Amino acid sequence: MNVASQRDNLGDSVLRRPLVHAAQAAASECHIFVGKKATDWTNLGLRESDKAYSNRREWMAHLVKSALRGKVALATNAGELLADRRFLFNRALLLPAAYLVKMRGGAIIHAGFGLRSPHKRLPAIARHFVKMSDVVSWRDETSRAATDLGVTVPDWAFAEGSTVAAISARFERDASSSRILALSLRGDRESPGPEFLARLKELASHELKARVIVVCQVRRDAERCRWVADQIGGELLDWPASVDHAEQERRVRDVYASSTWISSDRLHAVIMAATEGAVPLDLIPDTSRKVTRTIALAELSLASSVGAELRLQADRRRLLWSLVHARADIAALAARVAQVASGAPAKEIRVLQAIAAPDGTTRYARHMAATETFDVVQKFLTWREVLFGHHDILHVHWPEHLVPASPGVRSFLKRLQARIVLGRVERRGIPIVRTLHNVTPHDPIRNKTGESVRGRLDKGTVAEVHLVRGDAQVSTGSVYHIPHGNYRQPYAESQSTSAHGGSLLFFGRVGEYKGVRELLDAFEPSELPELRIVGKSESVELTNRIERAASEDQRITHKLGFVSDSELGAEISNGRLCVFPYRELHSSGAILVALSLNKPIMVPRTATTEALQLEVGEEWVYIYDNLSPKELEKAVTWAGLAGRDGSIPDLSDRSWTVVRSRHRDMYLAVASHREKS
Repeated sequence: MNVASQRDNLGDSVLRRPLVHAAQAAASECHIFVGKKATDWTNLGLRESDKAYSNRREWMAHLVKSALRGKVALATNAGELLADRRFLFNRALLLPAAYLVKMRGGAIIHAGFGLRSPHKRLPAIARHFVKMSDVVSWRDETSRAATDLGVTVPDWAFAEGSTVAAISARFERDASSSRILALSLRGDRESPGPEFLARLKELASHELKARVIVVCQVRRDAERCRWVADQIGGELLDWPASVDHAEQERRVRDVYASSTWISSDRLHAVIMAATEGAVPLDLIPDTSRKVTRTIALAELSLASSVGAELRLQADRRRLLWSLVHARADIAALAARVAQVASGAPAKEIRVLQAIAAPDGTTRYARHMAATETFDVVQKFLTWREVLFGHHDILHVHWPEHLVPASPGVRSFLKRLQARIVLGRVERRGIPIVRTLHNVTPHDPIRNKTGESVRGRLDKGTVAEVHLVRGDAQVSTGSVYHIPHGNYRQPYAESQSTSAHGGSLLFFGRVGEYKGVRELLDAFEPSELPELRIVGKSESVELTNRIERAASEDQRITHKLGFVSDSELGAEISNGRLCVFPYRELHSSGAILVALSLNKPIMVPRTATTEALQLEVGEEWVYIYDNLSPKELEKAVTWAGLAGRDGSIPDLSDRSWTVVRSRHRDMYLAVASHREKS
């Protein structure tokens, strides 16, 4: 295995040590490339039986010899993947050995990566290496979505640190003790300006009432850390030349264990501190967004400093919850690595999702792709999968979309595809799972083929997923309540700058049932400053109505058409209140996008919206009975108070960790029932 890293950086060993332990669980002897001229790798957890290499050629020569003798497992390095020339050159050198490993029945492990530039296309050789791998995991959802390969698991470093029980006991002991703010700043970025430093000092002493300790956990950052500590009058934990890697980690963890909060632009400073009980704060700008998108996978975010002391107990409970779930996911990854590395057979359940594959935008397909685990593989509706794929379960979402009534070749091919899928399902006895998205379809089935397909689907359904509790069953299958997941991971980089923008915002698919006409009628006589409409219109009539309103009233602006996730995130962040005046409202992904970006919403009164208000907090959900100008004005005034204490909507029951786990349990139950029958 390869764990070469920056040996002056504590984070580089902390994120690789759990990978080493996972490999050690499968083999009595590991051959580990620790990096050229690596002299201080003592805290990687190597055993006496393991052999460390500082020469890449010697390590690769042993890899080839071992592969020629029999099965071996090759674990690639974890951490940030920067697909530059050096990386691609090394991958090209390793590729022949990787082919040999696979030819001899061995395994390749690609676990714990995050792309430095997840919005750029991964070069072909790097993508090919990933496709060859037997275990693929990414440490952030943006990286996984960029490749559409593998699963997401929080950064390996979350497995390190104090136990949850020890952290919880520490919280109880120091409930009334003095507060400590730990800071760690990169030395390779522009120096903080005097205004920022003055604000930081003011915030620490007056708002947080905390001592400041500046922590050096990367030797190259030492000069910057000393300078910042001097500028703000903070204490300093330096990294003296006489202190080795392992000892510095112990010293740093001791500081973090006594800290109340952590703020840093270094990812593993935040993670190390969090695993010792420090709550991450949004004080130091995360310009690369790496910190934000990586900790989002552990259901963490950079908390606001506003109200941090009053909110501390709630933030600590959330941190403990996040650590429990993150470590459970990492334990599952470690077990999978050990299983594959040892050559043990791995059983998988293959699920065919009856929807198109994710396309990089926020559609429900992305949710289903994110439910993939090591024993549940998600496939999507393509002709290749329909004709040649092997599947254990068919998962249907919108039956009406499978059998469109409109004329034309595309609709005909969709109906043909649906008949072929159902024919294979019925011949092979494949069970059907159905998610009930709407009580009444927005696009009802209007053709004989559709009615036939609908009847066959209902007959073969063995499990129903209800997004909303209390829905009536549409089949005789078992019912599983799995709520619609939140969007905090996909939109982790779209940080909401303020809950108090100027506009009233409607976004999403602009359809007749969405109530846009009624919204325009209510807004036009009001005294509100702005209405913004963003999304693709479904009819010429609606487009004309919106454009006419905008031409007559300068307060109304729009962006009709496709909107990327980054553009939508910016639109939401700039708004004050998101309004959803739907004529029918059962389950809405758009509502959850707004709440995931910490924006208050305005919705009509239904059983669903009343339950949502109880779930996330009444300060985030404004319910109206009649849409009117006065009601809009009242709601916008109300929205100005949302989040002023730094709180965020409670979407914990809709975390992807929870949604993924519940889907997995359901699929395993369905597959087990099929085997027994």
